[in-house]
Amino acid sequence: MGEKKIHVQAHRGACSEFVENTLPSFERAVELKVDSIELDVQLTKDEEVIVFHDFDITPEWCRDNLGNPLVSSMPIWKMNLAQIQQLEIRIDRRLTHKRELLDLEKKIPTLREVFLKMKQWNQNSLHPIGLDIEIKRKEFNDTEAPSVEIIVQKVIAEINQYWDVGNAVVRSFDFSVLEEMKRQAPQIPIAVLTYQTEIPYLEICQKFHPKILAPFFKSISANEISAVRALGVEVWPYTVNTVQEFERMISAGVSGLTTDNPKGLIEFLNQ
Repeated sequence: MGEKKIHVQAHRGACSEFVENTLPSFERAVELKVDSIELDVQLTKDEEVIVFHDFDITPEWCRDNLGNPLVSSMPIWKMNLAQIQQLEIRIDRRLTHKRELLDLEKKIPTLREVFLKMKQWNQNSLHPIGLDIEIKRKEFNDTEAPSVEIIVQKVIAEINQYWDVGNAVVRSFDFSVLEEMKRQAPQIPIAVLTYQTEIPYLEICQKFHPKILAPFFKSISANEISAVRALGVEVWPYTVNTVQEFERMISAGVSGLTTDNPKGLIEFLNQ
């Protein structure tokens, strides 16, 4: 393919090699020299921002500090950070090769911890790696659940204090999150995540003026990609993992790809 011109985004870090959304996964993505890393954030009961994809801590993936499976599931927003930090997380679902996990792969990091580590890893780089922060939010009836205003406010505060605003993007499937981001921090670029087919991509982009449209890769056509890019919006589909998918999406005209397999994508682009 010659010189790499496609933006390479590591989905939850290099999650085919290390446990998703953990420091080892992010460090591996840095070693691979990806362009950016996507990660997921949620708010705990005591309003700390943690990096974790699923809405619940479950017996399937989690152990207590003695290594015993949890008795039942618990929503993240009902747990304090101290409780979460005592757990061992064993989410190996995206690993290509199953193996004994590293200690740091069993820990849920805070967003602040990721920012501080990434600053260290970026320190000597001519092209610092960006962070694309997906705010996970579920509609809750329970009044104890964090409001969209609070979770957005907390994420913005972490970015402003511990990261470089110019090297951050905030994304979400939840349009209320994106609207709140535009209200509270219009200087921080946003990415619109979509999943369903038959989405009015142009209408969405004209409404939110995002930096990036991030559609499910099977749901967008070459014509739609061309129309969106004509608005000045980058198109980075997710989650694109195989050579056949790389070829199809690049041929369709995307500007970037979000992948579980950043090593494979970089090798493909450098052929």
